[in-house]
Amino acid sequence: MTVAGKIIYGVGKLVGNTAEYSIELTGNVISSIVELSGKEKLAANTKKYSTIASKVVGKTAKITAAVAAVVVDKTIDTTINTAKYIAENAVESSVKVYGQSDKFYDEDKYVEVDYKVEEK
Repeated sequence: MTVAGKIIYGVGKLVGNTAEYSIELTGNVISSIVELSGKEKLAANTKKYSTIASKVVGKTAKITAAVAAVVVDKTIDTTINTAKYIAENAVESSVKVYGQSDKFYDEDKYVEVDYKVEEK
């Protein structure tokens, strides 16, 4: 795995864990408040469903990060291979500048060149 893939994967795990614990903690706080108001069944359901929701959100974030890491790695590999192919198969071109060489360097090393693009 490339460095970019590892970073995305690590951050995804961190985000997944943070979301999971935050949702579960929030559910527990709400459950405690509801329990204090005398609604034990609602408190139990709140705690139960917040736990389920936290696990789903945590796993989803982690899976998404893992997929994104793989996509980034494959994109980097493809880009490198494409760049190698282009470098190996690129058409070489050369530009000829006509004129006196002593004037070529006199004007702050800038050269005005007229060109036209020809279709092949």
